Amino acid sequence: MKTTLFLFILLISIGLNAQHTVVLNSGEKMDCIVLSLNEDVWDVVYEGEARKIHMKDVSSVFFKEYIAYDGKLIPEGNEKSIVVNGFPVKYKIKDRTFDREPKVSIGSQDKGTVVVDIIVDRYGNVLSAKAGAPGTNTSNNYLYVKAETAAKSAKFDENLKGPLKTEGTITIIY
Repeated sequence: MKTTLFLFILLISIGLNAQHTVVLNSGEKMDCIVLSLNEDVWDVVYEGEARKIHMKDVSSVFFKEYIAYDGKLIPEGNEKSIVVNGFPVKYKIKDRTFDREPKVSIGSQDKGTVVVDIIVDRYGNVLSAKAGAPGTNTSNNYLYVKAETAAKSAKFDENLKGPLKTEGTITIIY
């Protein structure tokens, strides 16, 4: 009985001082204490309760590290501007710059501004690009496809200590 009570008090006190962050594949972040890793199963204390988490469900584990930025686009961020093949291009993504500019081209006389929502990984690769974000002033599908293709051709600098995915925008003025 005394051992059980001691273990219970120990688990609660450990849970109140979380030293690790376990990020699951679902995106859920658990501030907890990692007790052990045995046969691909993490033993953790989360919210005062002992839990087991299979390694295949874990995306990342941060040990005594605080990550204030979660990769979401901060609207107040600085927008940078460049010119690519005569087309003005603006981009807004926290703490990142182009390693390789987007390949902007057009095969028509269509005009308009297309804002593309992008998601960039830690290595600078554009994982997804979706045209038509707020600020777009055209509904021309051809310009949407050209802007998405250009955005996917870009590469940003690495940020290996940053979030797994960073959101941002690329604006192309045709």
